[in-house]
Amino acid sequence: MTVIEFFDKESAIENIASALLCSPERIVFIGSDVQLMDKRTRGYKSILAARGINVEFLFRPVTRNRLNAVTDVLESIISESEECCIDLSGGDELYLVAAGAVYQKYREKTTLRRFNFNCNSVINCDTDGNVIEKSPVMLNVDENVIVYGGRVIYNDEKTIATQRWILNRDFKSDIKTMWEVCKKDRASWNAMTNILARLCRCCFIGQSLTLSVRGDDAREAEKIPSGILYTLEERGIIHNFKTGRGLSFAFKNEQVMKCLTKAGQLLELFIAVTAAELNEGEEPVYNSIGNGVYIDWDGKTNSYSRVEVENEIDVILMKGMIPVFVSCKNGAVDTDELYKLSVVAERFGGKYVRKALVASQLDSMGYRAEYIRARAADMNIDIIEDGDLLNNEKLCEKLRNLWK
Repeated sequence: MTVIEFFDKESAIENIASALLCSPERIVFIGSDVQLMDKRTRGYKSILAARGINVEFLFRPVTRNRLNAVTDVLESIISESEECCIDLSGGDELYLVAAGAVYQKYREKTTLRRFNFNCNSVINCDTDGNVIEKSPVMLNVDENVIVYGGRVIYNDEKTIATQRWILNRDFKSDIKTMWEVCKKDRASWNAMTNILARLCRCCFIGQSLTLSVRGDDAREAEKIPSGILYTLEERGIIHNFKTGRGLSFAFKNEQVMKCLTKAGQLLELFIAVTAAELNEGEEPVYNSIGNGVYIDWDGKTNSYSRVEVENEIDVILMKGMIPVFVSCKNGAVDTDELYKLSVVAERFGGKYVRKALVASQLDSMGYRAEYIRARAADMNIDIIEDGDLLNNEKLCEKLRNLWK
């Protein structure tokens, strides 16, 4: 079978859905920019090859805003094929008008279909509109970024990049334990992580994961709310905690150390872990979750002479083929964070993307909080606030419904 796709650079998942669900022999892309079609389909090919799907990609250029040109190309493709399916999921109105006109002429060998991304189903558009096929088509976080022409950068490539966390049962338990401590006084927690980060640069003993502060550095250590450290030792997050003429203790492990030395890191991980544990019946709500995701916009590792365009997204959740981009703020929030989230999410999620802001101290921002709420609503960004974070049931409900 030949599938005809109307190339849509804004919502790339519309152009790869047929290949993932139907595994056709070939897909012919129709669009005005052959170079962009070729660039994007390289990413599609890598995703399909990893899944053992072999599809031939062809390109047919058309002049924009010329109905006859689109019609002629469609007729040419159909006449050369034994069986054709025109995917109506992508493209603008002109393409859809052309598809309808051509279908009337070639209806014996042509079908019209579209993809419903909310329920992972193919709908027959040329007969009764019934769902003709339903299958759990999914993309993971890395694949979603690739589909839109980017690439997730990991810390085995660069120093500042996506961390490969080992989210085993023990570390998930530690995350929840630390969050219970953090949420009682988030301002003090943030102050502690900033101070520990500075002290670790000069007083950290790597092999034993021990922080040992003496001399002049002890003045900095005295600013740490000691009650938090005592509690963390009681909970087994740090060991051998000693104070007096300085400060010393050992981190439980390296992953715990990273949570205690970077402000905001714990909130991101807590949201990711909570979302990962949500289920619909026996199936997880989200099939793929990324935390601290660094995205390279053009998918290339450039030389040092060129400027890389990269952004970090705190959490990305995948529901089938629908991405949810989440920004987590464990302190004050400004409108720049909303704009950054919106731009990156729409670039790597298209029109189906969902956006959310997790703000743990919004209530403490006074009149500015109302402005943030209003701007977020204008930009279709859901907000998870203080009360939701303090009530696990409410938090789970909010996270469960972000993709809808």
